Amino acid sequence: MAEKQNQQENSKTPKNKKKARREGLVGFDIQEVKRLSESDEPNAEAYGYLYQAVSTSPGTKSDIDDVYPESAEETARMRELVDKADKAIIDESDTYIKCCLIDLEDILDWSGRRHWTIMWPVIIGVILTVIFLSWRVDKKQEDVEDRQAVVAAVENWEEADTVLVWESTPDQGDAGFELAKYGHQGPVMYKYLTLCDKKISYTRYMKSSEEYAAKADTARSKETRRSLEKQSKEYASAAEDYRKEFDEINAMGFKKIQKMALDEYGSWLKSSKADKRAVRAWNIFFILLIPVYIFSQRPYGYTITRTRAESSTLKGISKWTYAVSAMLAGSALSIPYIVTIIKYRGGRVERTYDAGTNAPVIAMKVALYIAAFALVCIVSCLLMLYLTIQGLRRNYNWAPLLSKVRGTVSSGIDKMKTNSNNNNV
Repeated sequence: MAEKQNQQENSKTPKNKKKARREGLVGFDIQEVKRLSESDEPNAEAYGYLYQAVSTSPGTKSDIDDVYPESAEETARMRELVDKADKAIIDESDTYIKCCLIDLEDILDWSGRRHWTIMWPVIIGVILTVIFLSWRVDKKQEDVEDRQAVVAAVENWEEADTVLVWESTPDQGDAGFELAKYGHQGPVMYKYLTLCDKKISYTRYMKSSEEYAAKADTARSKETRRSLEKQSKEYASAAEDYRKEFDEINAMGFKKIQKMALDEYGSWLKSSKADKRAVRAWNIFFILLIPVYIFSQRPYGYTITRTRAESSTLKGISKWTYAVSAMLAGSALSIPYIVTIIKYRGGRVERTYDAGTNAPVIAMKVALYIAAFALVCIVSCLLMLYLTIQGLRRNYNWAPLLSKVRGTVSSGIDKMKTNSNNNNV
């Protein structure tokens, strides 16, 4: 009977043992082992130890994935029971119990060894992030060099001065943009664009003040009128501040204007250097994170069993991330460009492509490509960071190392105190 059962169960044994271990599959029926342990079989005692072994993990019912131990203690206890079952065998012709023992010994060997659990899609995503950040470091360096050139140009200004009349100063345009682009070319240009920026801001705030004042005149409730009048006064006050700044800057001579420009462009240079340092720091961080992540992803088999559900969820997140990214990239690729077709009477057909007409299409394509790339990079970096922290915490025992470090530090402090006392004596 046992031999027949053995043949039936062996037919159910998964062919892919690696996958079977990760999914908690075994090649025998736990309930059949329990029944045999309570029968009059000669090997009933051995089956009893066998059933205790497969019931070691807490919460065992009839679920096959509960057979695998989830800690070093459970692994050791299970191995002890398997050894007892092996010694308690009386009927050596019972091949079923031997197959069960072989299966459990295989499980214990797998649970007691370390295994690589590296998620290569996550590594690929982080490598893409590193490549992108390396490119950004180069771009930030270009910004730094450009702003260093601007500061050097301001330092080499030839002395010149000018005074503008308020009424004739332009009050429209984008003086702020022009100031950033052309202001370093000379003190007259810098002063002119700065004063234009103040005049434009004054005009914009005064216009807002007048609009709120007009709304206050037609307001129906006193509360609304007071609120609108208050906002009108605030905008008018801000406008007057811009007018005062205009007069103060207009009265400045060459030295003060040059110092003002150096302070402004110098702050931009510091900002560019800080941005470059930040991007480089993140780049170095992720470069170093990759080998640390690989080192951390070598858990024991029982740890893989304990964290199986979490691992499955994280792998699912990674797969869905790449799937959504591929969908976004595919959508961008499938958006057609607008082609103008002109048919002439003679049958000639002319197809033209206008970049201006296709500007929205190009913008949409670029946005989708960026979203696809960013999704892979961001999710991969977050997953790698989480997996590394959890892997280092779960897969390695840091207590002896920390104890040794504390002992070394404590010993060093004691020696310093001893030397200090000897010197005092």
